[in-house]
Amino acid sequence: MELFQQLGAEIESLWLEKNYNEDDLPAIAADALRRAGLPSKLSAWDVVDWSLKETDLPLQRDVHGRFGDPPITIYSGARFHIDLYFWFEGTTAIHQHGFCGAFQVLLGSSIHSWYEFDRKEKINTFYEIGDIRLKVCEILEVGDVQEIWGGRRYIHSLFHLDRPSATIVVRTDRSPIDLPQFSYEKPYLAVDPFFEEATTTKKIQMMGTLIRAQRPEADESIIRWLQTSDLHTAFVVLSNLRARLRSDQLKQIFSPGQAGSRFSGLLDIVIERHGPEAAGLRDVFKHYDMLDEIVKLRGYVSHPEHRFFMALLLNVDRRGLIFDLIKHRYPDADPVEKVLDWVFDLAETRVVGIDSSNALGIAEFGETEMIVLEGILRGRSDEQIHQEFSSRTQPSPGRPVDAAIVSIRNAVIFRPLLVP
Repeated sequence: MELFQQLGAEIESLWLEKNYNEDDLPAIAADALRRAGLPSKLSAWDVVDWSLKETDLPLQRDVHGRFGDPPITIYSGARFHIDLYFWFEGTTAIHQHGFCGAFQVLLGSSIHSWYEFDRKEKINTFYEIGDIRLKVCEILEVGDVQEIWGGRRYIHSLFHLDRPSATIVVRTDRSPIDLPQFSYEKPYLAVDPFFEEATTTKKIQMMGTLIRAQRPEADESIIRWLQTSDLHTAFVVLSNLRARLRSDQLKQIFSPGQAGSRFSGLLDIVIERHGPEAAGLRDVFKHYDMLDEIVKLRGYVSHPEHRFFMALLLNVDRRGLIFDLIKHRYPDADPVEKVLDWVFDLAETRVVGIDSSNALGIAEFGETEMIVLEGILRGRSDEQIHQEFSSRTQPSPGRPVDAAIVSIRNAVIFRPLLVP
């Protein structure tokens, strides 16, 4: 397309003047995207229409769509290219890049989170232990631009709020110095998701065969493997095993909790073998459980505001930041009142086929729980919440206050709201 050709030619000229120094490309590309103003001149659907009319497309850098849903290359240069990525599903994946450049939102909006990783221990080239900390969280909307830096300088996640969303990406193909291209698993791990070792891959496939066939020797074989595996391989095996056990939906309906206890026993074996280096895996898989639960609950609701609220809970683990993002999208609203309104709506949203029967995932949620939740959201201690109830001339109907506090603090959906 002509506008993209002009953009590509301009970036090529400016980057050539810098001798193709990759440290200069992010700023050059970001500035060129802002000045080009493509979101005001064309739509994502114009690109789709062009792609179907064109007899011969530019060299496609990702033919099989490994990144984007789908991606399409619109400009293909010698040292960089320009893609358009469509996104239909939000993902909480935290990652860095093995390339550099810049991107611009063309369609939809996203929660953009920027992290840093303080490495404590390098297990090997592909697996590290440390602390993942959120630095910045913001909402990106149409026209917004971000620089992409290779490696640890830009560890981020993008959760796409609208279906679909689309981003214009100016990028190099690969920067070897910034490899491996780590993904980050809260709260402690950096793992190369592209590392593949043929023997391990084939063993995982064989493990899957035993589980799907419900062979009685499955667990014994898996235990024997885990007892002799390095820590990185054990994590890969456990991650794959957890997904397989949880995907057996029919079995989980008739045997709730069985998959969880089975997995927990195998996790214990890895922690016993590797000691302190593996202890953090409990928190990693606990975080996975929280994300899975909120994703499941989000699937029960269709209202855009409710889905926005669930997206915040999936991506932001501090109450203050959640309130900041609510204020950004709804500047005239009190964030606490907004959350309470959403929670009330979700408590009243009936869902067939789950134990709680509502979209909160909490079996009993009434007036007492609402008052307790408001107290927690406003930063009150449990003692202050008790005093508030004691000062009422008429006691509130519903469960005792202690039971309501325990219910709120143990509810998966409220976990991100409990941290100030």
